[in-house]
Amino acid sequence: MNKSRNNLIKDFQMIYDLAISKENYSVALKAKELIAREHGLFSSHPSPQLSLSDLSDEDIARLIKEIQLVLDQEK
Repeated sequence: MNKSRNNLIKDFQMIYDLAISKENYSVALKAKELIAREHGLFSSHPSPQLSLSDLSDEDIARLIKEIQLVLDQEK
């Protein structure tokens, strides 16, 4: 997860916590909905199921680089 997305989720969580403490449940519910959407929990399109055999060597190498970049950003 990149820093701006992580900060956004933290902000939504802070809004949720404050709303709960003030018993503003509609705002709290909206904040949780936005957190869930950001995590992809309400996707209307099912994720395609892929296996490694569906990918070329180049695709796998590209994905490994992409994963490494994300992991490096989270440090």
